[in-house]
Amino acid sequence: MNAAFDEFFMRMALREAEKAAADGEVPTGCVIVEEPEDPEAPPSAARILGRAHNQSEMLVDATAHAEMLALSAAFQAKGNWRLAGTRLYVTKEPCPMCAGAIILARIDTVIWGVSDPKRGGGTTFNIFAHPGINHHPDVLTGVLEEPCKAMLVDFFRRRRAERVRLEKAENV
Repeated sequence: MNAAFDEFFMRMALREAEKAAADGEVPTGCVIVEEPEDPEAPPSAARILGRAHNQSEMLVDATAHAEMLALSAAFQAKGNWRLAGTRLYVTKEPCPMCAGAIILARIDTVIWGVSDPKRGGGTTFNIFAHPGINHHPDVLTGVLEEPCKAMLVDFFRRRRAERVRLEKAENV
């Protein structure tokens, strides 16, 4: 696939992340697509199998990450838990839980916008390249990194400002 193809679906993942932020969730969005046979095919040739955003707070479920929800949708759409021939786009690097699920699902390519140096399943824990696993997806990082990073930075800046505002109001 080419850069325009990957950016198209990362923009879709960013729209999912915006939904998460609007709901007060950590703004992470995910889209899973079947790869077209022709590597030069336009994005319209790809079948979207699943898309989701973080919903841990809303569903009161620590596993309700964008990737996990998108994987569940993709399993249903494909009628199979094996998602060979697919690409997963996510705005923030998958955590160890999501990285493990991605491996088990046999996703071919994982593309993320911004890396997570504290909890990243790939960069910090090396799960995608771990020699003890039987599936190693291709990994592409930094796709639309700046808008993905900006969304996270803005979200946490607003959250900290709100926390300070509430603390000041309590002390009055």
